[in-house]
Amino acid sequence: MSAQSLWLIALPLSALALGAAGAEKETPALPSRIVFLGDSITDGFSYPSLVRQALREAGKPVPVCVNAGIGGDTAKGMRARLDRDVLVHRPDLVTLSAGINDVLHKVALEGYEADVRAILERMKQEKVPVLILTTSVLGGKTEEADRRLAGHNAILRKLAEEYGRRVADVYQVMDAERKKGTKVLEEDDVHPNYAGHRCMAQAVLDALGCADVPVPEKMKVEPYPGLLTPWRLKAVADPKAAVLDENSVAALKPDASWTTLNLPESEPQAHWWSEQTRQEGFAVSLEKAAGKAPRYLACAALTAEQARKAYVNTGGGLQTVWLNGKRIYKAGDWTGYHPGRERIPVELQAGENSVVIETGPQFFLSVTDDNRW
Repeated sequence: MSAQSLWLIALPLSALALGAAGAEKETPALPSRIVFLGDSITDGFSYPSLVRQALREAGKPVPVCVNAGIGGDTAKGMRARLDRDVLVHRPDLVTLSAGINDVLHKVALEGYEADVRAILERMKQEKVPVLILTTSVLGGKTEEADRRLAGHNAILRKLAEEYGRRVADVYQVMDAERKKGTKVLEEDDVHPNYAGHRCMAQAVLDALGCADVPVPEKMKVEPYPGLLTPWRLKAVADPKAAVLDENSVAALKPDASWTTLNLPESEPQAHWWSEQTRQEGFAVSLEKAAGKAPRYLACAALTAEQARKAYVNTGGGLQTVWLNGKRIYKAGDWTGYHPGRERIPVELQAGENSVVIETGPQFFLSVTDDNRW
């Protein structure tokens, strides 16, 4: 999947109250930790970043925003990963964005409703408030599916009423904008472009009780914490070349043939989302730096003043990660493109720690002291 196609234990809100029928009734309050559950539109993490920036620039409390988006996911898939990707982060609010892949894959409305209901029921049991996002719009190439979204959004509104949950009406905001002539989708007529993500951010802010907070015209992106740099990089041109093992990792000796890659990269990217990921700290130019290849090896060093516990955070096309000669990560089922899709507990040794990776043409890796940044 290309980079452009990827833009994919609880604490109660203090303002939670019970309605007359026993359903939880929420009043707007800014939470301290939001987990954004969704598909590729969430995985790219543009509209949550705009929400954070808007609140910061308005002088309001800025929540920690955790990405729980996976490209191509349906409501059924999200239902299956609540423990792994949502509850582990101890959210005091979860946003739910599900429906685009359900409609494109022609999931029956009855099945879609059952999966969304199960998500809401589980969150109710865990006393985690949920903000329900109606779907984004679809464009001309998917016009028939766009019409069918009316049924999905009707279900979302019905369940929001039943469970006493707030609704961020993304579809309404995006549809109103496109009726003005604004292009809100990428060329695939599925993924929102930057203007579309601004619409999504506005819908979320409105639902959070911040309708007076403007969405930034331009996104200000900062590198994620704990980036390692510089990396020494080598292309593996032979697709049949052996993957790393403990012996080959121990024998790695970068020489003059290896390329140095500093992060964040300095050269701006042409596409707005690729530029966002560059500024976040993704390595996005491996093909340009070391040549086109099916796989790359890279090495970096991390110095710790004393032995301590930490987390290695993965993203992009990472395939394996080795710390001090031991493999700590091997990619399995797709868990998203975003930084921190896995947050792996490790022990750093005092002094220099060596990190070796195998990766596709883009990757993210950082090392942080906790797993809830």
